[in-house]
Amino acid sequence: MKKMTKYIYAFLFFAVGLMAFNILAEELKDRSFKSNTIQNNYEWGELKEVVIGRWVPGTLQLPAIDISLRNHFPYISDSAFQYMKKFENKNIEDVYPKDDQEYFDEQEKFVELVKSLGIKVRRPEVIEFETMTTTQNYSRDPIITIGDKMIVANMNTESRRQETGNYRRILLDLAKKYDGNIVNMPPLKAGYHKDNAYLEGGDVFVNGREVYVGISGNASNEKGIEWLRKELGRDYTVHAIKLKKHVLHLDCAMMLINDHQGIICYDDFENIDSLPESLKSYKWVEVSPQQAQRMATNGMVVDPHTVILSDAFPEVSNRVRKLGIKVYETSFRKANYFGGGLRCSYQPIYRNN
Repeated sequence: MKKMTKYIYAFLFFAVGLMAFNILAEELKDRSFKSNTIQNNYEWGELKEVVIGRWVPGTLQLPAIDISLRNHFPYISDSAFQYMKKFENKNIEDVYPKDDQEYFDEQEKFVELVKSLGIKVRRPEVIEFETMTTTQNYSRDPIITIGDKMIVANMNTESRRQETGNYRRILLDLAKKYDGNIVNMPPLKAGYHKDNAYLEGGDVFVNGREVYVGISGNASNEKGIEWLRKELGRDYTVHAIKLKKHVLHLDCAMMLINDHQGIICYDDFENIDSLPESLKSYKWVEVSPQQAQRMATNGMVVDPHTVILSDAFPEVSNRVRKLGIKVYETSFRKANYFGGGLRCSYQPIYRNN
């Protein structure tokens, strides 16, 4: 009996030890992922939690398409304007019902792919009514995550300013339950007032204590950058990067895969030689202005060795693979017409350092 008791104690000791080892292993595995935390310190940090926008069928309506609108949106291609011209003053589902459904399907397939990689996905509220010249599938621009701050951004185009409202429930939940800060930009004056400070997430890249902000005249402006510098304080250096007028955001011209590799369209910058020093040693996959306009530089960085890119550019994806990067490809056809790609569709809540 004593011998049997000894074996029982030995077994229990072994079982408890194994359990403790497993718990410690899981803790070490996830130590760098602090749940319920806002954190985005690098464009390429391992993505753990994210907001991805929605395409809601039957809600997009356009006004009359004339030369004044064409001049206001110089980043939209001629073919895209011809496409949009067919449903001016109409709902997209009345003219392009198959496309409307396809845009929804591709957004949801993207979400499922992201979830399959172990990333927690949040979605904005559903718009249940027609909206003029805006959708809610681009989560990148209305909210911006830098360090432990999530900024409620000031959008330039008036019709897009309503988009921030769709994220209020998520922002309220983060404010209540997460470590970090929700920050509002100064309120905008009606129209395009000279005092307005604009900052859109598609222009903003985070590289540790350096932040790059694109300036093309279409989205973010100098007042927005000035506000951001004051908000972030002396610990950060905020670089303004000038883009050509036909470019909407910085992520329409550049993608940072990790600390030394990326995708770029040299022709989209006013002066490529004026890029910050921290970007000059990068090994770039170069794309043409035509590819960039269709969002060849606009993908999701999952971690420093993994990205998701549009399947519209197999040659670009193959060149990225030759850098030693794992590439997942997914359909994102609406980037052809609405000036936004995969990066435009998500905003990080938490990335591992």
